[in-house]
Amino acid sequence: MFTKTVSAADFNFALLSEVTMDVIAAQAFVFYLAGFETSSTTMTFCLYELARNPDIQERVRNDIDTVLQKHDGNITYEAISEMGYLNKVVSGE
Repeated sequence: MFTKTVSAADFNFALLSEVTMDVIAAQAFVFYLAGFETSSTTMTFCLYELARNPDIQERVRNDIDTVLQKHDGNITYEAISEMGYLNKVVSGE
């Protein structure tokens, strides 16, 4: 029986030498689908719960309106970060 010790550098080189554009494209597609599926599930669940709880829906709407007025109606990263109640609803806190 023949055994050969392979170093981590040899193993990494072997892996890198097999990476093609097809492999990269396939991995990107998998990452896209995995991210899309989790995001769409979260949004669907959130909208369902908001539809079932109109009082919470109204509070989220007021939170969004207040922040957007402060930011002249512009949706920016900073504006979204200030939407504390919306964040709690989406994250389930």
